[in-house]
Amino acid sequence: YGRKWIRVERTREKQMVDLHTGTPWESVTFTALGRDRQIFFNILQEARELALKQEEGRTVMYTAMGGEWRPFGFPRRRRPLSSVVLDEGVAERIVDDVKDFIGNPKWYTDR
Repeated sequence: YGRKWIRVERTREKQMVDLHTGTPWESVTFTALGRDRQIFFNILQEARELALKQEEGRTVMYTAMGGEWRPFGFPRRRRPLSSVVLDEGVAERIVDDVKDFIGNPKWYTDR
């Protein structure tokens, strides 16, 4: 990576399984020669950007699992609001409410 030698080791735990997805827990260990730790941050940033790019333009739903939020189902393509059947004026009120929510984070945090 970036003309540097990196050893990647992947370990999967067979006894422990994510109850939400059924996949085993795993860890990935990166080992590199040298003292510059920035290479690890660069790898993680690039991986994050690639993962986000796969969901770009899609809607991701989440569900509460214990004390955390986890993705639910697969990302779905965004569809235009005009394709949703609603009574007249409902779509505009929803959009206005969302804009108000985004524009007033302190008000919602306080409540």
